[in-house]
Amino acid sequence: MKDYNKKQDKVKAAVATILVHVAIILLLAFLTISADRPDKDREDGVPVLLGMVEDAGGEDLEGLPAEASSESVPEEEMQTSPEMEEVPVAPPSTTPQKPQPATPAKPLITQDNERSIAAEKAKRQAEESARKKAAEEVAKRRAEEEAARKKAAEETARRKAAEEAARKKAEEEAAKKRAAEEAARKKMEADRQAAAAANNRVVGAFGSGNKGGSGNTQGEGAQGSPTGNSNTGESSGVGGLGTGTSARVANRTVVYLAKPAYADQNSEGTVVVSIQVSESGSVVSAQVTSSTTSSSALKNAAIAAARQSRFSQGEKTEGGSITYRFKLR
Repeated sequence: MKDYNKKQDKVKAAVATILVHVAIILLLAFLTISADRPDKDREDGVPVLLGMVEDAGGEDLEGLPAEASSESVPEEEMQTSPEMEEVPVAPPSTTPQKPQPATPAKPLITQDNERSIAAEKAKRQAEESARKKAAEEVAKRRAEEEAARKKAAEETARRKAAEEAARKKAEEEAAKKRAAEEAARKKMEADRQAAAAANNRVVGAFGSGNKGGSGNTQGEGAQGSPTGNSNTGESSGVGGLGTGTSARVANRTVVYLAKPAYADQNSEGTVVVSIQVSESGSVVSAQVTSSTTSSSALKNAAIAAARQSRFSQGEKTEGGSITYRFKLR
């Protein structure tokens, strides 16, 4: 597109130059023809004779005034002078010279050459200006491309920096999360160990027997007596002397009776948990039905232990209960 515009500009400049030259040539020709037209009614100039030159007399010497002949040197003086020689003077040519119309052609050629030089100079200046303009456009385009490249590089650098910052932030958050999880795990482990130590400090918190069933008790004391002071009584008693656990599920025997954690060492009491045992012997539901303590920690510990307990298999889901007695020594 730029080459096409440049070509159009050159064509326009050439046409304009030709038109200007034609106008100048016509004007000069008109002025030259007007200036070379002789005025026949006017005779100017002073004729001068220079030796024997044929054309030294000018165009016409007959029309000279008579005073010119009176100034000639007398013949006697010319003869008496020894140093003077008589030089024959050729009569002046009386043939008038015709004006040559081709004479003004040289100035016209000179004028044309001057105009051509000026036009060539103007053309060179126009080409130089166009070249400079093209160079400026190229430099401007290169500057714009360089600016765009720098901007793209800056955008890429900013994007990479943002991605790196996001990655570092994600790593820091992941590290914090892992640290929090590790701290929580350690805390839970410490709490578990503390609870285990507390359970160990409680004397006879729960019996160590592994049998249970309808009316069977685990722990110390006489079976069936709520106070543990008699060898007879109801088989569903909580325990004997001390503390313990008892479980009752119809037609099932105890396979595993989990120990609850003594989470609240400032409270004691009895918690009865109602359970539902599946055909496979797992506890599928557990909830507190009665309690002599207001400690939610002891109730939750009893429910958790009940859910972990196991019984023998059966033909259908059956209900029962597990009684936990918490007592500080």
